[in-house]
Amino acid sequence: MRKMLAGLAVIVAIAFIVPSIGAMDRPAKEKPAILLVVFGTSYPEAQAAYENIEKVYQEQFPDAEIRIAFTSDYIRRKILERDNISIENPLTGLAHLNDEGYVNVVVQSLHVIPGEEFHDLANIVDSVKGIDGKFGFKNLVIGTPLLMSLEDYQNASKALTGQLDQITTGTNRTPHSSPRDPAKTAVVFMGHGTEHPANSAYSQMAGILAKDHKNVFLGTVEGYPGYDEVLASLKESGVKNVRLMPFMIVAGDHALNDLTGNESESWKSMLEKEGFEIDYNLKGMGEDDGIAEIFVEHTKEAFAKFK
Repeated sequence: MRKMLAGLAVIVAIAFIVPSIGAMDRPAKEKPAILLVVFGTSYPEAQAAYENIEKVYQEQFPDAEIRIAFTSDYIRRKILERDNISIENPLTGLAHLNDEGYVNVVVQSLHVIPGEEFHDLANIVDSVKGIDGKFGFKNLVIGTPLLMSLEDYQNASKALTGQLDQITTGTNRTPHSSPRDPAKTAVVFMGHGTEHPANSAYSQMAGILAKDHKNVFLGTVEGYPGYDEVLASLKESGVKNVRLMPFMIVAGDHALNDLTGNESESWKSMLEKEGFEIDYNLKGMGEDDGIAEIFVEHTKEAFAKFK
């Protein structure tokens, strides 16, 4: 199935890359391009994470063309219908860069772990990379997700330190300083989780967070560790207060509903039922420059592979 999809991706890419006769004589641009690829979000407040990452990339790569693509067709359609804004998917994003003459491109994954979404993106890059001749790329390299090496985990833990002493309030999620006493207030990060083997990354990240910070725990919505493991750790810690935060690049649907929503099955509601006092920091990790810098390093590693 994957081989068939990969072959289809090449065919579709070719169809997009040859939109006009004039494009066949396009001059190649030596200026590099970076295509930032995310799942996407339709929440305007959550867009701050992507805007911050783009800002950091423009500062770090002033001579590169920076663009963004969403992998979620549902979110792309929703934004188009609601806001009349068209956002490309990774395949059409690559096709348009090629059509404009960009032949040196890094496709930078902004995913947290190398799970299914990342591997689907890698298949697209590998398929398009196989196109030879005048419509091919000179260099097309994929940049890896947030958590790949041990150093990435350690840097992510360090980058998140400042968020532990903040809470957000209001519809615009304004951050306020709120220093915590680790003996009284625990921090619980919620990750997405997946059935993909890469879910093991969350267990490793949870271990590093626990080592670096007192009473800081990580669970996932759809994987292990989950809510039950987090609850057990909280009860063992003896704390009475819990600060909830998303371990996600953007604070979108999961953060607003599964984490801090008022529904009975949200982590907020279930923890309140257990007797904990709750506050939260609804700040996507992409809003943190330290997290963005980890992606930047992965992009630099990708550029180093150019021939």
